Amino acid sequence: MSSGTRTARVIALADITNMLGMLGIIGSLIFVGIEVQQSQTIAIASQLQSRNDALMSFYSTALEGNDIALKLFEGGLIPDIDWSNDDERVVFFAITRVRIISYLNAYDQYRLGLIPEDTFEFTKNRAMVFYDDCRTRPLMIQRVTVDFAEFLEGHSIVDCSGSGTRSAPR
Repeated sequence: MSSGTRTARVIALADITNMLGMLGIIGSLIFVGIEVQQSQTIAIASQLQSRNDALMSFYSTALEGNDIALKLFEGGLIPDIDWSNDDERVVFFAITRVRIISYLNAYDQYRLGLIPEDTFEFTKNRAMVFYDDCRTRPLMIQRVTVDFAEFLEGHSIVDCSGSGTRSAPR
């Protein structure tokens, strides 16, 4: 083998080694970028969770030991209340606020990819009970983000504008 051929092989081997090294560095950078993105997503979710926990705590404190609240909790998601009774209505709205914040929190976690779809399905169904009840829809709409409100509207089977029930979700 001539020295020119040997030099060409050494250069080719060095080029291959350099190329593999560059691919390793690029792969490492991509991995670090993905890790940073995941860390940011988790940090955002943690902040949302903390905010929602504080709001739920604030609204639920007044319900502790409240006889009306205990009665309404036993009545299901939307209990049969006397809508003309200010005390029952106020307590029901306080309970509803806490639930709405919980649904919003689950939606945010789902949207960020931290809750799988089959897990979120249960929460979505419970949220739809409140959204599809025309008495509680206004309370829900004023307490959720625009994208969650659009999500709920897209899955709703009830038209609260007075025209009745739609036959299928949009």
